[in-house]
Amino acid sequence: MKKELVILLFLVLATSCAAVTRPPLNIPYTHQKGPSCVPSQVTMALNYYYYPEKQYTLEQVNSMIGRKGEKWTWFSQALPVLVQEGLDPYYYSTTPYYQLSPEFVIEYYGEEDGRLINEVTDWKLLNKSIVFLETTDRYENRKLTWQEVEQAFDRGNVILMIIDYNTVMGNPGIYSGHGVTVTYINQTHVLFHNSAKGPNQKALKQDFINAWNAKGTDNDAIIIQGRLQ
Repeated sequence: MKKELVILLFLVLATSCAAVTRPPLNIPYTHQKGPSCVPSQVTMALNYYYYPEKQYTLEQVNSMIGRKGEKWTWFSQALPVLVQEGLDPYYYSTTPYYQLSPEFVIEYYGEEDGRLINEVTDWKLLNKSIVFLETTDRYENRKLTWQEVEQAFDRGNVILMIIDYNTVMGNPGIYSGHGVTVTYINQTHVLFHNSAKGPNQKALKQDFINAWNAKGTDNDAIIIQGRLQ
């Protein structure tokens, strides 16, 4: 009996200490122009799965999403384009999409952040994307565990996330939501394509997790499982 307990304990410890084992993902990098971090991540994902068969530009993806001027892009606006272009994405978020309105945004995110979010949101496009969420099985209104994120990466999935850029850089200040693409995870660090700065930016894993857990990110994550057959 003691021998069985020791073996069981060893298996539990081995599982809990297991690290991601796959090599970094070789995802083509796209540099953003203006406030287009989310379209930039979509461009990277499409080029990862289709290049050299196809080569997407940021301008094309902006047009697909419908983003114009200085408006920002919610992750809900990225999901329809990924599906339309033949990928297999699943979106997880705690954002209360079905309650969103300019007034609710102020109440939910706070006066300062809420007013900024309202100013940079194209409400017509956002509401159109919310209708898509309501009619698809690719959206779950919940937070992924970090273990689920690591497991998805270990399967070779492309992972798009929203982080608080000030938090990951260790800078105090107002929330600065930023879309990034994960390229590598190990026991201590995360590498990610930062469309505002450069490819394969390095952060301590706990700093990255804190940035993903920061107020305002709503733990947004899109897991792309490959191309649809």
